[in-house]
Amino acid sequence: MRQRKSLQFAVALVVLCPLPCLAAQEKSIAILHARLIDGLGGPPVEDSVVILQGNKVEYAGPANAAKVPQGSQIIDGKGKTVMPGLADMHVHLQGGWDGISVDLLGYQRYLNAMLYSGVTTVMDTGDYQPWILQLRQEAASGHLLSPRIYCTGAMIDAADPAWPDLAYALSSRAQIPEFVQRDKQAAVDLIKGYANLSDRMLRRLVTEAHKEKIRVVIDQWERNGSPDLVQTGIDGFAHAPTRKMAADDIQLIHDRGLFVITTLTVEEYSARRRLADVKFLDEPLIADTTPPWFLTELRAEATRNLSDAEKSDVQKSAAGFDEMKRNVKKLLDAGVLLAAGTDAPYPGVFQGEAIHHELELLVAAGMTPLQAIRTATSNAARVMHAEEEWGSLQTGRAANVLIVAGNPAERINDTRQVETVILNGKILDRASLRFDPKRDPGFRAVNGNFVSPLQ
Repeated sequence: MRQRKSLQFAVALVVLCPLPCLAAQEKSIAILHARLIDGLGGPPVEDSVVILQGNKVEYAGPANAAKVPQGSQIIDGKGKTVMPGLADMHVHLQGGWDGISVDLLGYQRYLNAMLYSGVTTVMDTGDYQPWILQLRQEAASGHLLSPRIYCTGAMIDAADPAWPDLAYALSSRAQIPEFVQRDKQAAVDLIKGYANLSDRMLRRLVTEAHKEKIRVVIDQWERNGSPDLVQTGIDGFAHAPTRKMAADDIQLIHDRGLFVITTLTVEEYSARRRLADVKFLDEPLIADTTPPWFLTELRAEATRNLSDAEKSDVQKSAAGFDEMKRNVKKLLDAGVLLAAGTDAPYPGVFQGEAIHHELELLVAAGMTPLQAIRTATSNAARVMHAEEEWGSLQTGRAANVLIVAGNPAERINDTRQVETVILNGKILDRASLRFDPKRDPGFRAVNGNFVSPLQ
């Protein structure tokens, strides 16, 4: 009783934060008696207090050791779970639903969907460079209601890039210093090399980027995880490998200190497994945030007849998906740094909701729920060398907080039961983040350009 009494005082009304009220509030926030998952992978604190002051965490720990500031704004967390905001470390913010079409004007839809789902940090791993740089800039300034944005800018691919609208075409090694300097001036967070680059070009790109203290992440499709790619000096893989991985291959990735972004969701899409039953489209994190015509088009995609070539590709992707899950468990057991990512958007891979599905797939692949949550919180911050800034509920970290009903430490799908999202110390008005046809300008996506590296 004495411990409980120490936390009783006047309760202030919760003030919700619509755009443009993005600055951290002056009054501290205290979340009382929730289960605390701090994002570091350890056991939850079953009766906790989390105190937010401005845009930082002031305290996160047992309730009996907390001293709640007088006049704090109180959130009753009893029976709920408080955890760090989630990070999706592989997205493409150009919009649409099919992975190829482009909806640059509709960016706020996708940012809202992520915030609604509790995603407070994203890494855009390939986009129209000036556009994504401006989004990152305005999100950081507080002018744009958005998760924190990291980005690679445009990808760097060979002379015939797979994504010609989203990549620099590297046809000569003489171009490499210029491309790296361009990215340095843009202050990209990483450089992303893509599928058509030769190992020789990639090695030169990595060498030049490292001179400028810029790390390089790579996506080389079926070659992801290859020891030959690791030997080029890259810093990470944008996707977990779908190839069979020998123990020595896994150990080399660990010994070289590479990170791997998981992206099970997108390989599941390629295998069309999620599209086999579209009941998941009624999931609130999708239904509440998605334009109705997206859902109509996706239902049509899920039921259309595939060509023989497409059926063959689906079978190969299904085998790759199963191998990818095995590889994720091998990488985990070897101590490789894994961060959760989705590659949204693709059919069935929605901005926001997809990270929750990624966590579910990671648990299905052999992780515990707490290990899976760590990939989307503190591990994600470690990939960005920002673990002292965000990714966990510890004193001094960013006040990006998620309150969910239930117990994700035991049932990973409880992360979906989002009740409260706090971004940089401000409680967001989740109702205002839902898709509203009366407020939405109705922008429609246009066709993008893509040529498979396998063709």
